[in-house]
Amino acid sequence: MRKRIPNFILPVLCGAFLLIFALALLVTPQKEYSADENRNLATAPALTADALLDGSYTRGLGDYFADQFPLRSSFVRLKTICEQLLFKGENNGVIFGKDGYLIPRPEYTDAQYEVLRRNLGAMASFAELLTDSAATEDIPLYLTPVPRSVDVNRAYLPALYDTAAADAAWEVYHDRTNALSLTSIDLYAPLLDAADNGSQVWFKTDHHWTSEGAYLAYVALGDVLGYTPHDRADFTLETVSEDFLGTTYSSAGLTAQGSDTITLWRYDDDRDYRTEIWEDGKVVRVLQGFYDTEALAGKDQYSVFLGGTHAHIRVEPPTAQELPTLLLIKDSYAQSLAPFLARHYRLILIDPRSYRETGAQPSVSTLIANEQPDAVLLLCGIDTLCGDMDLRTLLLQRK
Repeated sequence: MRKRIPNFILPVLCGAFLLIFALALLVTPQKEYSADENRNLATAPALTADALLDGSYTRGLGDYFADQFPLRSSFVRLKTICEQLLFKGENNGVIFGKDGYLIPRPEYTDAQYEVLRRNLGAMASFAELLTDSAATEDIPLYLTPVPRSVDVNRAYLPALYDTAAADAAWEVYHDRTNALSLTSIDLYAPLLDAADNGSQVWFKTDHHWTSEGAYLAYVALGDVLGYTPHDRADFTLETVSEDFLGTTYSSAGLTAQGSDTITLWRYDDDRDYRTEIWEDGKVVRVLQGFYDTEALAGKDQYSVFLGGTHAHIRVEPPTAQELPTLLLIKDSYAQSLAPFLARHYRLILIDPRSYRETGAQPSVSTLIANEQPDAVLLLCGIDTLCGDMDLRTLLLQRK
């Protein structure tokens, strides 16, 4: 019997480990948000007959365990150390690129490609809806997908890295937009060209573009929207952080990595603009100018731009200026783009992931009819279009 005792030690230890962490999961309060990863965390799914039958309950349960597992961040960092010791080129879906670039690896399922097609279909239907209404028939609608770090930072990918998975999303996008005759503005080519020529258009540790990248997007948008972009010489560059570690850094589980610099492109009267954060039909916070410098003291330093991501933001020009209105249906990429566009437009920014019609907050179509913007621009990352929102709910009130 004594000889057999060692055979039981490992199973007993594994069982004790699982039991302890299962109990810890039950007694630990659920976290709804991860500051490290700057995203909402999965919470316990509701158990219903429909959810069991269609498989959504078990999928939700798996996401819940993955996001709420005790000491999750510590285990991710431990796994990173092991992967690096084994000379592996990635961890937790993040590629260790050249020159310190951390590049999220694209992983889309067939269901996510279907979400992309469905969102583009909703855009086409919404364009028809605007055209069919006398109140909005003359308002143009443009679609601008934002590429990813893996798209523009090709020069920093590991040697022999296969980009087929990254390219697949764009093939689906272009096939669908061509079939629907949607007007799409290309940001991919100018950003890729700039990165190939040595410009840092993306943060190394985050999934967002830098202010340099946002400026290049601003220039490209001017060709279609009809404004003349300001030259680089019209801006004064101000470094406000040299220790920014973004969401990709957190996802990779790193503890030692070169940080990023956040640089603001300032101009003479940018403090005279008024950034209004709205909730449920009313203003709840006002920034004088575009920047929330208090955010630089926290983990999510990218929130320095417009105070972070909110469902409804407005940027009003100085009182002496009368500018046309641009309504942006956008994700967080527009945060650092807005200070450039504000030189040409009064801005209304709507986040499709969180904006919802209420008694005090109109639908997007009603908002457009009321505000009469000179153009509507959907500017979202291709990741967002592939699954982080449902444009049918936002634009067409369909489930």
